[in-house]
Amino acid sequence: SAAHAGRPAKGNFNRSGGTGAGSRLMSQADSSASPPATAGEGAGPSKRESEVEDLARKWLCAAETEAVEDDLKKLVEETKMPLEKLAGKEGLRMGPYQLVLWQPRYVFADLDGLHYQKLSTQNRPMGKPKKIKFASILEVTELEQGEIVIRCRSRDYTFKAPDASKASVMVHNLRQLILRHAEASGETGEQEGADSS
Repeated sequence: SAAHAGRPAKGNFNRSGGTGAGSRLMSQADSSASPPATAGEGAGPSKRESEVEDLARKWLCAAETEAVEDDLKKLVEETKMPLEKLAGKEGLRMGPYQLVLWQPRYVFADLDGLHYQKLSTQNRPMGKPKKIKFASILEVTELEQGEIVIRCRSRDYTFKAPDASKASVMVHNLRQLILRHAEASGETGEQEGADSS
């Protein structure tokens, strides 16, 4: 009936501006029952709606930035672990045999490189950390038995994790950190970065 045409009926709101059965009543009712549109209505969002949309966009942007930073912190945190580092480039040769020496190292990353330092007999980091800059890393590969090879422009580094799952985590996190570093610094992999031995 036309008496109910001015009031919205109870129901779910829909984007077309009506509510449930009430929108059907509005379309069936006499068009003179609805108030005339004022100047500016339907021309676009009001100033208040624009402010709300701007606040929502800012909140979403801040939430996304916070999520990325949390993810980055987690990647960095998960790289902290004791590994073994292959000593030298080729090991020690004894006739037809080659002696391979694995040295215990504490490994950790920051936003622009992977650090490693000696471990004491109590498994505490000691001495000055050495750094492999992400800019110098060409490839990170996981081999069998938890081995990780970091191929750089000037040399390769081989580390060994306690098990294959820790090696997988380290390789994944290093690849992500290297990618994020390249994106943040605008590198394409062509820039030379110094790395220490």
